[in-house]
This record gives sequence, structure tokens and C-alpha cells, in this order.
Amino acid sequence: MSKTYRVGVIGSTGKGNYGHGLDTAFRRAANVQVVAVADDDPQGRAKTGQRLGVDRLYADYRRMIETEKPDIVSIGPRWVTHRAAMVEAAAGAGCHIYCEKPFAPDLIAADAMMAACRMAGVKIALAHQFRGMPPVQRAIRDVRAGKYGKLLRMYARPKDDHRGGGEELTVHGTHLFDMMIAFAGRPRWVSGHIAVGHRDATERDRREGNEPVGPIAGDSIAATFGFSNGVHGFFHSTANMDRPGRLLYGLRIECEKALLHVRRLGDVYVYPASVVLPEVPDLSWQKTWIERWHFTPEHKPRDMSDWIARGNHYLVHQLIKAIEEDREPIASGENALFIMEMVQGVYASHFNDGQRVSIPQTERRHPLS
Repeated sequence: MSKTYRVGVIGSTGKGNYGHGLDTAFRRAANVQVVAVADDDPQGRAKTGQRLGVDRLYADYRRMIETEKPDIVSIGPRWVTHRAAMVEAAAGAGCHIYCEKPFAPDLIAADAMMAACRMAGVKIALAHQFRGMPPVQRAIRDVRAGKYGKLLRMYARPKDDHRGGGEELTVHGTHLFDMMIAFAGRPRWVSGHIAVGHRDATERDRREGNEPVGPIAGDSIAATFGFSNGVHGFFHSTANMDRPGRLLYGLRIECEKALLHVRRLGDVYVYPASVVLPEVPDLSWQKTWIERWHFTPEHKPRDMSDWIARGNHYLVHQLIKAIEEDREPIASGENALFIMEMVQGVYASHFNDGQRVSIPQTERRHPLS
């Protein structure tokens, strides 16, 4: 008989809430029972308990973990203020973890969390939902199998809204960097430049984001990442570039024989040349269609408004498989640590005159700490 996994949910209403659906991420998972909720806000705690059909409610997540002894803990708050403490408490009790991004405010906290998970032998997966979407999964398999020839370079573009620059690097860069790692493997080095308006950022430009996500600076960032086999990844972000009806967000992958573009809703488009050739009318972008993802069993177009929830469900399913097979999950904590190396490395490079910074970094303190 298959094991039933008992899940405890941690949120913090008004302080990062439950992230992008991490309270309901286990709702449709097989062999799973959500048994308790911890939320330091009384009204939020009651509403979440009602929403999940759970009556074991706690103001203190440590008390919930100690009392309920769940197999898996879902750590939902977007704020990273107590992220390390939550992860260490769950890992210390032997609980596997599904965790909201960003992973950590800095490498010191990321190191501590991963050390706790390794010591306890627990699995931790991050809510990088793009990684779990079938069109993206197919693109990763095809690129890594060489279907489009050698992978050359990747271009990441976040939303470039009011959070552009330092906040976007941490908030949306994490999704894009997770996909870069999926396509190209672990990063080897980083070089970055950070600007405030038309000048170089200085340490005095440190500020807080719209939510606590760690130290940030700058309203414009340009970064280059080096991967194995000469592959380069590029990240560019400038604040307030978004316009109604125009979504900049995505990852463009350049191969010898084709371009791929990962877009919103987990859609992937393929162009059959290594560069866009507008003067050749026979070449065009083709969308990758996945039957079970885009269509109902009756082959009717699906309502894609729940795409993030469906990404969560896939990653949760993969986390449970990783637990049972004793392997690293998709969007693993190990990858999250490399993502934090990429983010913090941009600052380390900028404050070292743009010089390359090797990954992993020797200095674990954040340059803005």
C-alpha cells in the first residue's frame, strides 16, 4: 500500500501570505493529506484552515511541526525574513520541504538552509513553476538531446515593471535562472553591472524592495553568466519598461539550428533558424502544443488561468517521487543555491569593477550586507 504523506502548511498573512499558491499546492496530489496550518495572523489562519478543510491551526510554525510531525512542510511566505528559520526548523524535524522563492536573502542563509537539509537527509524543492510545465520540460529534453544543434546562448528578460533592476533580479530572475540551469547545467562565473538612472550604483544605493527579499540596489541591471561548453546566459532588466498588453517576460534560447522562446503560461515557441530572418517569409515561430497541457480530454482548449497551480502540482508530484526514489527533485534546493550564487554574484562583480566572479564564490557575505 502506498504511503500517505502528511503535510503541514506555513503561511504568514500580510507578510508574504502563502506565496504563489503554496497553501493549495498539495490539494490534488495523490496519497497526500494536509493536516495542519501555521499562520501568525489569526484571521488569515482561520480563513486558510477553512479553505483547506483543516481544523488543526497554529500561530507558531515550530509548534505545528513539533506537534503534528508532518512528512512534508510547505513554506509559503514570499518574504524571506524568516525563511532560513522555517527551513531549518522543518529540516531539523526530518520534514521534506516545498518552498516559495526566492530561496534566501544571501548566500550565508542559503548555505545554512542547505546544510540543515543535507544533515537531516531531507529533500527540498523550490516553487519554480515554469520548470514543471510540460512544454518547458519538452524544450529542456530537446535542447539537451541536441535536437537543435549546439546550445549557444540564453537571453533572460523579466517583466521590467516598477520592480526592474535589483528587485527583478531576485524576484523574477530566480525563475529565469532556474530554467538556464535546466538547459545548460550549473553556472561557472558571473559578470555584472548595476545602474541607478545613468550612473553606476554604489553601496549607498542599497534599499528595500516592495517586499523583503534581501538586499537590493539599482533600477537597471546587465549580467552575463558563463556555463560549461562555452554557453553564455544574459540577463537584462530596466525598471518601468512595461506597457499595457505587452509582456516582456521570457527566456530566449539560441541554438545552432533554431531559436526557442519560453513565454508566459509555460508556452514555448520554436523558430527554425539560429537568428530571426524577417526577410524570409517561409520562416515563422511555431508554438509547441502538448495535448494534456493545452487541451481537455475532449480536445477542447483548456482554461490556462490556473497555470501556476498546475505547475505547483507537477513539482509537488516530482518532490514525492524524489522522496520515494531518494534522488534530487526537479527545481531542487541545490539548484536554488546556484541561483543565489548568480544573484549575489552580480553584486560581487559590479562592486569589483565588473570583473568575473567564479561560482561558487569564496566570499559568502553579500556586498550590500
